[in-house]
Amino acid sequence: MRSYGLLILFMIGCQMMLGASTGQAASSAATQNPHGPLKAPCENCHTASAWMPIRKNPEFDHGKTGYPLRGMHVDVLCQECHVDRVFANVGRQCQDCHADIHRRKNGAECDLCHRVNGWQVSVHNINEHQDRFPLIGAHAMVDCYSCHKVGTVGRFNRQGLSTECISCHMKAFQKAAAPNHQALGFSTDCRQCHNMDSWMVPASLRTKMRR
Repeated sequence: MRSYGLLILFMIGCQMMLGASTGQAASSAATQNPHGPLKAPCENCHTASAWMPIRKNPEFDHGKTGYPLRGMHVDVLCQECHVDRVFANVGRQCQDCHADIHRRKNGAECDLCHRVNGWQVSVHNINEHQDRFPLIGAHAMVDCYSCHKVGTVGRFNRQGLSTECISCHMKAFQKAAAPNHQALGFSTDCRQCHNMDSWMVPASLRTKMRR
């Protein structure tokens, strides 16, 4: 009889332990964050009425993620970048979100020419332009797209664009009338007479040409 009582107590103890374990597992599953290890209260982004849409201005410091939002990124909706519910599963490179109209002909580092304030290119932003054709003299004032046609590839991209003067200035060469460059058989290497600052020819060279 005594052994029977001990058996009953043992079974009750096992059930209690199993119940506690199941309760802990259920509690853990109920509080698991679908966004991964994100330490932020749900109400910082969601409202009491529904999970979606989220609040217009979520209370979340993106600077603590290692990817601070600057420039135009500040106004981008969270779900535009975070298509995966686990927010850590997101790309950090420009090409992870942005289509490359240059089709990788200029490399994958968009920030060599562009900035987070917009796609418009500034000469001062072009870090790699010193490699093949330094922008000096009058060329420093030329709009980028005068040479680099928007959305084009092949010989019009940065790596394949010709650095010869005549590749851009052929029309100016053909229209030159005083003197007539074509009739006099002038070289298409503009640098033989002109410099990078302007089309004006130095007085010493004009005198030499008249002789």
